[in-house]
Amino acid sequence: MADMTTVQAAGRLDLAVGTLRRIITSGLLPTLRARGNRTVMPIADIETLARRELVGPSAVGTRELPVLRVGVAEEADDGEQGWTGFATHLTPGQLHAALSGWWRCDPERVVRAGLMAVTLGQYVVAVLTGIDGYDGRGDGRYRFHGTLAGSVTELVTPQQWVNPDAPGADRARLLLGRRLESESGGPVAYVQPGG
Repeated sequence: MADMTTVQAAGRLDLAVGTLRRIITSGLLPTLRARGNRTVMPIADIETLARRELVGPSAVGTRELPVLRVGVAEEADDGEQGWTGFATHLTPGQLHAALSGWWRCDPERVVRAGLMAVTLGQYVVAVLTGIDGYDGRGDGRYRFHGTLAGSVTELVTPQQWVNPDAPGADRARLLLGRRLESESGGPVAYVQPGG
């Protein structure tokens, strides 16, 4: 089986090498091997990810789609959440807490959409739905009231965990594992059709 190095794979996926390393560290890529001091992965896996379809707000029937751009899960230092960020080893409860807040953003735009896609790199790795309110703490950061509708447990296939009781679980399925490009100076971006 032919392999690619991390640098080659990042170039093929149009990602920074550091971003691909975060995807690897999160546990999303199933077939990694060590070749000497390098991490390599099958070319077929990288080609699959490179061909992954691009989605936007129209996929879930919204005019604007809030996108939470996260890193690899780390233990939170606030004593409340436990974790912040994304990793496949987190339970649904841990992941929900890790993604719900505290984020700098325009909370009204998130509530208006009612859901928020979560991306690691350019791939949707989780979706929060049923967002109908938020808490603020006075410093421009907000935590959202909603439900973890689903997450990706492996990106190449992709394999998903979906909460059948979550409002909008069907909408979450339309986003999970797909590419969603966003740009923002902060953790939350707002993607509009054609944007």
